[in-house]
Amino acid sequence: MIGGPTGSGKTDLAMELAKRRGWEILSADSGQSRKGLEVGTASPTGPQRQRIRHHLVGDLGPDTPDSVVSFLERTEAVLASPGPDLLVVGGTCQYLEVLSRGLDAMPPPDPNLREELAARLASQGHSALWRELQAREQSPPPDAAQNPVRLLRALEKSIQTERGYAGQSHAAPAPDAPLWALQWPREVLHRRLEERLEAMLVRGWMAEVQSLLETCPPDAPAWRCIGFQFLREVLEARMDLPQAKSRILEATRQYAKRQETFLRNRLKPRWIDARLDLGAQADLLEACLP
Repeated sequence: MIGGPTGSGKTDLAMELAKRRGWEILSADSGQSRKGLEVGTASPTGPQRQRIRHHLVGDLGPDTPDSVVSFLERTEAVLASPGPDLLVVGGTCQYLEVLSRGLDAMPPPDPNLREELAARLASQGHSALWRELQAREQSPPPDAAQNPVRLLRALEKSIQTERGYAGQSHAAPAPDAPLWALQWPREVLHRRLEERLEAMLVRGWMAEVQSLLETCPPDAPAWRCIGFQFLREVLEARMDLPQAKSRILEATRQYAKRQETFLRNRLKPRWIDARLDLGAQADLLEACLP
């Protein structure tokens, strides 16, 4: 498995290693799983997907509900089908975690309860709901302290468990798979993210957002992917493009920091100096493989 912060070069490294080993790639990225978001989520390009088969890229609609459980179930379906070995690559750290550790029984999502909690989040604020979760759970997920999506899901799970709703547990699909993660100096990663944002706008990110605006409801999950809401506000003349770019960069940098913290504190990967050239990175990984 290959992880790392957004914009660190995971796709290029995965392509090189998969080519050398004759592997296919399984995406562990919640945004890249949605059709119509290819540019804005930096999904593997069409030519890349033609060279190496990718699984779980663009396999969900932009308004299709998703969850960690859904990701595991789709992964299990891929593993049950014949084919080459898989290289997992992605930046959704919860996905990487459940692949190696499995998932305890979880209650299914409750849209009505989620709507009620979302209304409370809007009226009472993040801190109030975070304190409630801390009072309910001895070990609440640490990223819920900053991430409203994780906070709502954790509270929903806690309340449903209290009410006696149970779910199905999932064994770890890849308990022995080693995990590497790319790491850049912070200032270099920030520069890469800025350059990537400009490239994504040139490639047609704004047109992608326009298409979503015409086809997706305002509460579709796609709008929660970083940057899409800000560019939507540009198209609706509620924000100018320079302001949107600044907000996107700020959100992306914060996300990259959360990814690195999750990896370091919970997954403890083998770190790869991303300043090495691509061949040297792949050589380093191959030297650790049987």
